[in-house]
Amino acid sequence: MQASLKQEQPKGYEVSYRSSAINGRALGHGDPIRVRAGERVLFHILNGSATENRSLVLPGHTFKVIALDGNPVPRPAEVTVLWLGTAERISAIVDMKQPGVWVMGDLDDDDRSRGMGIVVEYAGHRGKRRWVKPKPFHWDYRRFALPRRTTSAPNESIEMTFAKQNAADHGFNRWTINDVAFDMHAMKPMFYLQRGRRDRLWMHNASDDIHPMHLHRHSFEIVSVAGQPTAGIIKDVAMLGSYQTMEVDFTADQSGLSFFHCHMQLHMDFGFMALFDCS
Repeated sequence: MQASLKQEQPKGYEVSYRSSAINGRALGHGDPIRVRAGERVLFHILNGSATENRSLVLPGHTFKVIALDGNPVPRPAEVTVLWLGTAERISAIVDMKQPGVWVMGDLDDDDRSRGMGIVVEYAGHRGKRRWVKPKPFHWDYRRFALPRRTTSAPNESIEMTFAKQNAADHGFNRWTINDVAFDMHAMKPMFYLQRGRRDRLWMHNASDDIHPMHLHRHSFEIVSVAGQPTAGIIKDVAMLGSYQTMEVDFTADQSGLSFFHCHMQLHMDFGFMALFDCS
């Protein structure tokens, strides 16, 4: 972004929101989540936003992540902050051992003020709800993974570079995969797969945005993040950090066409998609 601005390229349009909700209700409206001290509560959390990655905090408590996108993780681990890309899912257990009335909500103060939160109320407690900002925390899929690969090497590798062209399409950013923006009229496949073959996607993010990457009709295993090998994390959406690389392996077991894309709707609308053709 800084390099493009130095070249006097304009910033592209973005989307923002005036209100947010959890389970259809803005913070302070609707019933709270009612719990009792000593309970263990399992939360199934979905980021249903079309365009935004989300964080979630319950002050004074930790989340024990046990599954990502519906797939059990090999190493359940406790974290203070959950991060979910668009369409990602997390299953996490919370031990209720801090009685009171709490706000479970987004780290961003503006987003919480616009409704991105829900009250968690312990039995026998009333009064003003509390929010306490947690210490800085770095979200990393490798926290829940095995330290080494457990599967065989892929048959083929596909290299993909994702880039942004500032304000290139009527003021909106245009997005490309290997320098090509997807053409919704031509609908031409970019990659051809062989059915039953195990393929590796080498994804390089050449932009400053975080992209939740999704492959239709398949699940994949994350095998490296930022050059560090990992194993055992099975997903269908994975956040690729700004200027980061990630490798994922999948078996091409679905014949026909499958979409691959960033799950942010604004990015999809302006080119960030590709078709895989499997035969």
